[in-house]
Amino acid sequence: MIDARQKAYLDAMDIPLWELRSVLQQQVSQSAQTPGLKLGPGSGGILLICAADTEAASKLSNDISRTLGSVPVWAWPATDEAAISPTDAVDENLFTTVAVFGEQLASQLFGSDLPTRLSSASLVLLPAMQDLEVRAEARRELWQLMCRSGMIITAGK
Repeated sequence: MIDARQKAYLDAMDIPLWELRSVLQQQVSQSAQTPGLKLGPGSGGILLICAADTEAASKLSNDISRTLGSVPVWAWPATDEAAISPTDAVDENLFTTVAVFGEQLASQLFGSDLPTRLSSASLVLLPAMQDLEVRAEARRELWQLMCRSGMIITAGK
């Protein structure tokens, strides 16, 4: 199977790509089951996936971005044609860490078995944004998970 970058090169040269109908039908059925991601602005090696674009634009998300000391890329589930799979997002943008806010969102994107890696990036499960807004314990857990995963470098390291 051809990867997205090779397909883009062939498309740029106006070379059509032929695929078997069974392969295309399988891809369509898989894409219908799992939503893709819509990526927001940002840069760096961290992809933060939240449940909706409103969460990515909230005061809490700004606080999290400032805590990281960079401008991470925020993403949320989408089903339109511009949506990109999480694996393709990692491969195309060279993310080293992918963090998902909430178990429900993680199971929606990855199924019941959450992988530890997503292509070349480590995958970190964080508390849901709704929990972070109302529970101090969830905010402490967020800090510990971000430090443990290497998203935040503390002075002692």
